[in-house]
Amino acid sequence: MAAMAAITFCPRCGTRLEPKHDGGRDRAACPDTVCGFIHYGEFSIGCAGVVIREGRALLVQRGWQPFAGSWQLPGGYAEHDEPLTQAVEREVLEEAGITARVRDVIGFRHSLGGTAGGGSTNIYVVFRLDPLGGEPTCDGDEIRAAGFFSLDEMAQMEAVQGLSRWAIEKALSATPHAGLLPELGGPGAGRPGWQLFGLRPPSLG
Repeated sequence: MAAMAAITFCPRCGTRLEPKHDGGRDRAACPDTVCGFIHYGEFSIGCAGVVIREGRALLVQRGWQPFAGSWQLPGGYAEHDEPLTQAVEREVLEEAGITARVRDVIGFRHSLGGTAGGGSTNIYVVFRLDPLGGEPTCDGDEIRAAGFFSLDEMAQMEAVQGLSRWAIEKALSATPHAGLLPELGGPGAGRPGWQLFGLRPPSLG
């Protein structure tokens, strides 16, 4: 049986949480029946952007730990109230100075992490973006350097993140609209905070 997450007090009412069997496992839950809070774990959503210009992919070099000095795609966490396409476009601009627009989704990674007494799960969505303008720049602190690099150049660089290279190779070898496309219509169209991604129509093949 999985360990309960390391949370002690109810974030709604402040009552000390107690074990409760729910959904086939023990969870930290508020004993106040009016409140009824149940902690289902910690979740986060990250995003990264593959931006290709003239056959070269945009990479940034981390300045902070963990993995300071390594090269990777620009990206980060999405805010809880931020559409994912806006999040990745923001991260590309903030970390590398490049204005870009989402084209499609290349893939995603699901990872389970853990800490003593609890656990977390992360979804990391990798987008392909079309460059609109700007030249690679960075803050020199959180991001040490930024630039466009070919696969041959990456092979000579130290510490290029494996997931980033995987995504770049996918983007370079795939057809223009091979990934999941943002849907403008369909279920939930126009609903605030709603984004839907689907396979490309045959006409875009």
